[in-house]
Amino acid sequence: MREPLSLQAAIREANRCLLCHDAPCSDGCPAGTDPAKFIRQIRFYNYKGAARTIRNNNILGTVCSFICPVEKLCEKECSAKALEDPINIAGLQRFAAEYGQSHAVEPMEKSLNHAGRVAVIGAGPAGMGCAAELAKLNYKVVIFEKENHAGGVPFWNIPDYRLPLQALLNDLKVLNDLGVQINYNSPITTDDDLTRLFGDGFEAVFVSTGLAIPLTLPLLKGFSNATDYISFLRKVKFNRADMNLTGKNVAVIGGGSVAIDSAVSAKAAGAAKVYLISLEHLNELPADQEEIHLARLMNIEFRAGQQITGIIADKPLITGIKGVETEWVEPGNFSPDNARIINGTEFSLRTDWVVQAIGTKPNITGLERLNKKGKGLADVNNHFETNLTGVFAGGDLVNGGATVVQAVGEGKKAAAAIHNFIKWRVRK
Repeated sequence: MREPLSLQAAIREANRCLLCHDAPCSDGCPAGTDPAKFIRQIRFYNYKGAARTIRNNNILGTVCSFICPVEKLCEKECSAKALEDPINIAGLQRFAAEYGQSHAVEPMEKSLNHAGRVAVIGAGPAGMGCAAELAKLNYKVVIFEKENHAGGVPFWNIPDYRLPLQALLNDLKVLNDLGVQINYNSPITTDDDLTRLFGDGFEAVFVSTGLAIPLTLPLLKGFSNATDYISFLRKVKFNRADMNLTGKNVAVIGGGSVAIDSAVSAKAAGAAKVYLISLEHLNELPADQEEIHLARLMNIEFRAGQQITGIIADKPLITGIKGVETEWVEPGNFSPDNARIINGTEFSLRTDWVVQAIGTKPNITGLERLNKKGKGLADVNNHFETNLTGVFAGGDLVNGGATVVQAVGEGKKAAAAIHNFIKWRVRK
């Protein structure tokens, strides 16, 4: 977990800011959190103002201060990098957000509900971003969530060591303050469900159901100790005692953030040995450097540039895996089809659990009238409009899986498009 900044440390850090006129750090935030503004407010001792800026611009402002890959976004663009280390934007964002919560910044004004009615499908980052913006525009917003809790991936799959639950609950409170209604255990999965929403008086619908179906390897099918990362992370987070990982060997297949989360979670739950097996080499891993550093501290064994080729089993259990080292046929093309086996590099590993973290796909096959592209993603135009009149979509369902902050940003942009759509219909 990222270390918090004290008041004195926050002041010192804010005073390092160059106060750029056209601040590149703000341009580098997909959600429009505007770090240049809240850093300036901290620098001039307006801590509550900084909290308001974050809260008003990013419904998951507290969450993002813990998990946002700032080294690829705002901090990457920081002008101070030309002189020294970039400003610790994540630390300042967390300081300001938590200051506002501990010093009772007034709640957001509740929506007046007179602008129209909009349904949002999915209470993840994109859905929350869209709902918050529409509520601020005085729409009556109802979120239909299939689970019994809001938050999507941050709640269900991001481990506590990276994201404390209280951070998410603080941001959810802002959504409640805005008057957004969340209907839990209420999946919207078919064309008839969509039609019913319009029949119930909703003027537009935003679909943000994310990527719910994990990809798996056929050779691991049918074994009780082979699982996907979604099921694994959820079980470790909420039912760790049922996992019984103490002293066990765990192999995680994948090289992204969720693979690192799975590996570190397994080690934290008592696993004796954790292997991270990826086609990508160490300098190619898609996971963030911060996450990779943590995995190294936890003694995760990286088996980079390797591929699983078979299993050793005593059904219904896998007792070991076989693999081989690989190289890319075409440099820079990280597709599995581009991996070439290096003869003579075969290996085997004893393992008690295998976790597959090789990607996910959406679960919107029931929305048959909705145009799709690629791996079943929703097809939208530049305004997040689908082929269905009044139906918009955004977040991972459209971009194929990115960051929480990008999902929030897409939700905000979709809200603006929905607002224009409804205004146009009223004028017409």
